[in-house]
Amino acid sequence: MRLRDCHNFHDFRELARRRVPSPIFDYIDGGADDEVTLRQNTASFERCDLVPNILRGVETLDISVRVMGQKLAMPVSPRRKGRRSCGGKIWHHVRRILARNR
Repeated sequence: MRLRDCHNFHDFRELARRRVPSPIFDYIDGGADDEVTLRQNTASFERCDLVPNILRGVETLDISVRVMGQKLAMPVSPRRKGRRSCGGKIWHHVRRILARNR
């Protein structure tokens, strides 16, 4: 069990039980005398919700970038193909073509 697998109080307790030496875990986990504090703490944790922050605020996400002073909606740009595989014979004018279509 890993920390990313913990979704509630019981998962965290189980993770601690597995990782902490048993005498220390038993001391921390156990209650003293009538265990009133243990019950109150457990009840308090039961009232809490652990809410992940995954994908928070993505409705206004802006992935645009500026390339050579021009704003691109997505960080993707055309790339010449074939220079290495064909010795530059197919797309040897690619820079002029891309500059013209900019």
